Amino acid sequence: MKGSVGAVLLAGIALRLATTLVFPTLQQTLDKSVEFSTPITSFKSLREGIYLLNNDLPVYDGGVVHHSPMLLAILSIFNGSEFLVSLFYTIIDSLIALNLIHILNYFQNSINFNNPTWAIGLLYLFNPLSLLTCISRSSTIFNNLFISYSIYFALNNNLLLASIFIALASNISIYSLLLILPVSFIIPKNYSSTYSPTHSHSASIDSNKKKISNNNNANKISKLNCSRLRFAIFALLSFTLLIAISFIINNSNWNFIYATFWMDLSSSKNFPNLGLWWYFFIEMFDSFIPFYKTVFNLFIVSIVLTISIRFNSSQPFYSLILSIGWITLTKPYPTLGDISFFIGLIPFFKPLFGYLKYPVISSLLFLHAILLSPIFYHIWIDVGSGNSNFFYAINLVYALSVALIITEFCWAMLRCEYDKGSPNYKAKVAQI
Repeated sequence: MKGSVGAVLLAGIALRLATTLVFPTLQQTLDKSVEFSTPITSFKSLREGIYLLNNDLPVYDGGVVHHSPMLLAILSIFNGSEFLVSLFYTIIDSLIALNLIHILNYFQNSINFNNPTWAIGLLYLFNPLSLLTCISRSSTIFNNLFISYSIYFALNNNLLLASIFIALASNISIYSLLLILPVSFIIPKNYSSTYSPTHSHSASIDSNKKKISNNNNANKISKLNCSRLRFAIFALLSFTLLIAISFIINNSNWNFIYATFWMDLSSSKNFPNLGLWWYFFIEMFDSFIPFYKTVFNLFIVSIVLTISIRFNSSQPFYSLILSIGWITLTKPYPTLGDISFFIGLIPFFKPLFGYLKYPVISSLLFLHAILLSPIFYHIWIDVGSGNSNFFYAINLVYALSVALIITEFCWAMLRCEYDKGSPNYKAKVAQI
């Protein structure tokens, strides 16, 4: 098994390095593509920030750089070496695949994957979207890495490291803070919800045993809730500490908060991308924009909270994946790097595949959107024979496909609950 995992990781690394060497201009091409690059993920602006930081110049005064000061400081170590930067991004992508393999190993007994666990790493590394995201050097890849590590450590009950990594992810993308709640719900429950005595000598003895069992379970549930609370507190404290470190790196200046976090939350730049925000606010009167931006953000928060709380007891891990998918769909500056990570987590839903109603339609819609998106953007920007409606129309198709996938899996999770763990795929249920 270890040899197979190593072979998969080496094959993924070789593919990425070979693609970079064979197509040396591909990185610049992808960095100009709105599907892989946005103002807050672009490698070009990241390199600009590194140059300004290394030369002790104001990083965020020009309104070009929107990356975390910590990320700038880390990548400044490579001193502009293209090969080392490519190798670094490749290793980061391989670590994401390795984390997916470790997470699947954790669920090996409960998920009927019917394939060796290294296959999920293979699916991620050879996914064209993951490959192109790595080559484009989008900062999204760091956010995906930190989220995967947070999930892995949370499942292994390492609250401190899980909280640190979710804070690191939030330092890259502020919307990752919303994952604190769903990640806390996947902390293992080391207790049994029911008591089944093996022997019953009398009704009174059985009653006493049940009372003792219920008391023990209540204590364990209380300990679990305390663990979740500690995780949330650790995450918020870690995030605060990272902000303080960023303040020091930025020459004791707080302007990075507006250029990074507020820029993401407020969608200050109406830059064409795969999201639903940019066109909406271009067409809106200025006086209404602050209100609707607040509403859009509250919409993101409310659905994440709803999904997490609704499936807290029955499907906490699946609700976390759907929360990641929902944030990917609704945040202001999504990229195909975000959706590639979500797709990498979909194999965990294999026990629920039989409940899906429209998998072919959602898959074809998604492929249709990602293939036509660069074509419609080219028609609008380069050729000039179209307008923004061309590109936003395909944005809507992309959003519809992702929303359909999320809705499908929500329905599947409800059906799994309805069948009480005994799947009945042929049963027709109109309403749950």
